[in-house]
Amino acid sequence: MKRGGSVSGAVSLVMIFCVLCLAIFTVLTYATAQREQKLSNVNAQMARDYYEADTKATLIVSDILAGKEPTVDHLKEETVFGTTYSFSIPAGGEQALTVQVAIDRGECTVLKWQTVYVGEWEPDYSLDVWDGENIF
Repeated sequence: MKRGGSVSGAVSLVMIFCVLCLAIFTVLTYATAQREQKLSNVNAQMARDYYEADTKATLIVSDILAGKEPTVDHLKEETVFGTTYSFSIPAGGEQALTVQVAIDRGECTVLKWQTVYVGEWEPDYSLDVWDGENIF
C-alpha cells in the first residue's frame, strides 16, 4: 500500500531548514557589514590625519626654502649636505610624521619622510609557555 502525504512533510522540513539558513546568513552578513563600515571609517580618519600632517610638513619645508624659520620644534644641523632640518608632526592617534630635509644652495633633498609610532609600548608577559617539564 501507498502512503499519502509523506512527501509534504519532507518538503516542509527542507523549507524550514532553508529559511533558517537564510536567516543565519542574513544576520552574519549584517554583522560583517557593520564591522567593515567601522573599519573603513577608522581608515578614512587615519588617511585624513596623515594627509593633514603631510600638508603641514610640506608648508614647513616650503617656508624653510623661502628662508623663514620653521613654526615647529625642529633640529637644525650643518652637515656635508648643507643645512639639515629635522622635525616631527602629529599624524593622528599614536603616529607622527617624521621629516628630515637637507637644504643646499636653494635645493631641497628629502632624507626622511615617514610615519612612526610614538605611543608607549608595553610588553605582554601573559603567555604561558611550556618550560619543558611535566607533559601531563
